[in-house]
Amino acid sequence: MRGFAGAFISVAGLVYVMLMTNFMIALTCLPVWVLAILVDLRVSWLWVAATAILLSPALAGAYAVFKAYSLEGSTAAIRTYFRAWWGSWKRLWPVALGAVGLFFVVGVDFYATTLWGYGMLTLPLTVVLVCLGLGTALNAWVALVDRPDLTRWTVVKACLYLCVRKAGWTLLSLVVIGALASIIWVRPAVGLGILMAPGLYVVWGNCRRTLVSLLPAAERVKDGGAW
Repeated sequence: MRGFAGAFISVAGLVYVMLMTNFMIALTCLPVWVLAILVDLRVSWLWVAATAILLSPALAGAYAVFKAYSLEGSTAAIRTYFRAWWGSWKRLWPVALGAVGLFFVVGVDFYATTLWGYGMLTLPLTVVLVCLGLGTALNAWVALVDRPDLTRWTVVKACLYLCVRKAGWTLLSLVVIGALASIIWVRPAVGLGILMAPGLYVVWGNCRRTLVSLLPAAERVKDGGAW
């Protein structure tokens, strides 16, 4: 009975953490979801790109909740999320702005080459740049919070190198992010209310595996046991 009770409490804690993380991401990124779901992106895509910067501290908050639950068994999701969300703004926003700027430049260039009739020739390069940028950004959200002793530029360079070196984990994360975006687009309630946190939990785990050589020494042992 004790084993069953322990398993039930563990499952209930995981469900609570996931649901509360979904709610807090939806709350703190409300402008992004409203613009992405309710407006015509062909007209207002620039505003969506600008508000997408809000996703950066939201991911930091979600990752902090996942880390606290996985490594310490903590279910204090609300306090952990908002502490990381508030504390990560200053460190993360320049990197988020750089990522949005990269996607903006790549998108504009691809659109221009399409108008000139060379879109198919530049498509492979565009896809590679977007994947590198997104893969680096996803890993950077984890590394910037876990390694406050390193400069932003050092972290970004390390994440770019590691996401290429461990391309399998990076590609898996990109597939999960793409699937989440598709679900949110088609079924916003299901994507934001149920699947957002579990999907990001998978991405966080992939990033931890990618960044294992960059993690603090004490966490490498725990991470190896958790994963």
